[in-house]
Amino acid sequence: FRSKQWYQRRVRGGCKVVMADVERQFDRIRRGVWVGPHAAKPYVEWNDLSRVLTELLKWTKSTAESREKFDEVMYNSLKLLLETANKDVQDKVSSITTLTQREVDIVSVTIIATANLVRLLRNSVVKLPRNQFLQVKTGLLDTILDCICFYHEVGVKCNRVKHKFPYALTYTPLCVEVIRASLQLTCNLCVGNQAVQGAVWKRLFPNMFTILIEGIDKQSRNYVCSVLFNCTAWNGSQALQQLISTDEGKAIIRSGVGLCEQPNNLEWAQLFVEGLICAERFMQVFEVCQGSPLLLTLLEILEEKIKSSPSPTKKELFGEIESAVPVTTFLFLAKTLARDRQHIIDLATGKEVGEDGAVTVRILHILAEVTALFEHFERIAGNTPFLECAVKMLNEINTVEPIKFDRSQYEAGPEGGRYAIRKELIRIITNMCSKKKHHQDKVRLLGGVQTVLCHCILDGNNPYLLEWSIFALRMLLENNPENQDIVRSLQAVGKVSEKDAQKIGVS
Repeated sequence: FRSKQWYQRRVRGGCKVVMADVERQFDRIRRGVWVGPHAAKPYVEWNDLSRVLTELLKWTKSTAESREKFDEVMYNSLKLLLETANKDVQDKVSSITTLTQREVDIVSVTIIATANLVRLLRNSVVKLPRNQFLQVKTGLLDTILDCICFYHEVGVKCNRVKHKFPYALTYTPLCVEVIRASLQLTCNLCVGNQAVQGAVWKRLFPNMFTILIEGIDKQSRNYVCSVLFNCTAWNGSQALQQLISTDEGKAIIRSGVGLCEQPNNLEWAQLFVEGLICAERFMQVFEVCQGSPLLLTLLEILEEKIKSSPSPTKKELFGEIESAVPVTTFLFLAKTLARDRQHIIDLATGKEVGEDGAVTVRILHILAEVTALFEHFERIAGNTPFLECAVKMLNEINTVEPIKFDRSQYEAGPEGGRYAIRKELIRIITNMCSKKKHHQDKVRLLGGVQTVLCHCILDGNNPYLLEWSIFALRMLLENNPENQDIVRSLQAVGKVSEKDAQKIGVS
């Protein structure tokens, strides 16, 4: 029997024993004991190697010191193991219809070991640019890209014969694991390295990007978007220009925007689209999505980005380009709104408008948000032609469908309570006239002061219409005697009856 003291010493020293064993296994892989001229056996025991790799994965994930032990010799050994695993799988899968049960199990274990090898490579480059450089130097990038293409082909082949040979179906999820890990590693290698980005783009665009982004595996699509983001989210990128100008690239953009919708709502897909917006490619993406529901999704992404405060994480991700949206995007939207102004007028006056009307209203909401951000978008807040357009639209709406003072606060008006167009237009006028006398004068010359005064009422169809109208009056009258004279010249023409007051909620 063992003494109690022996067991206590064993428990205390257990961690050190395990750590020493893991480092010993790391050294065995580095020295080429598993494969190569110094291998202990002429073939690789993939089952045993997979168990070793599982321990190494935990080790490299837990401490930064473990990742610093990787060097060129180790990466060459891992590259040789990956190439051997790919060759073994290829030899077996080429004759998939004649495999024995033992060979089926060997292929499964080999693919699992391959996934663990790629994960080990992925863990080793976290926050270590030196290791990223060494992986590229040793040619591991080409091997990883080979894995993505090869295991996609294996998955397709197995899916094709699964009805005749059910065991082939077990390979498909295993191949997906290898593809996921390979895409994660590829993304890590692309960060801040334009040479790697160019090599990845040349190898995967357009066919593999198209296949993977339209695949059935959600995580793979997310990781593909992360690779696309790193390759295109910087000005001057040839990949970005190719993505925008080719039909295949436009199809990838549409797929990326579609992945931002529910139920997918992928984080990296949204970052990919935001990267295109911040790289001053919003106009091209807008044209790509024109005529489809994806255009509304694109505008929703833009609106969400405006409302969210910039985070240090996003600033670090976007690198050379700022995480803020270029002002040219909103100047383009202002021109689009001016061109499609009739949609706004028709909707506000109760007429039927097609799907384009919903897009125009969304643009109106975005511009109402942007004009309030004076410190960031002064060029749009100070754009006099856009102010003229907003005032003329409000005047025309009020001329065609005058707002009724005696309408019940719960009565639905011509807008059906969906858009609050009058309130948004008054909000734009408010924002653009703040401390800008030349804009205040422009609104007066266009007859906008009287129109704003007409909207100083409670209206259930336009929530907060009264509040924004009063706020607009304050901005229009501030330090402007001419506008103040208009309000001062108003005269009482009668008294509101008690019945009418009750209609609008005043008792």
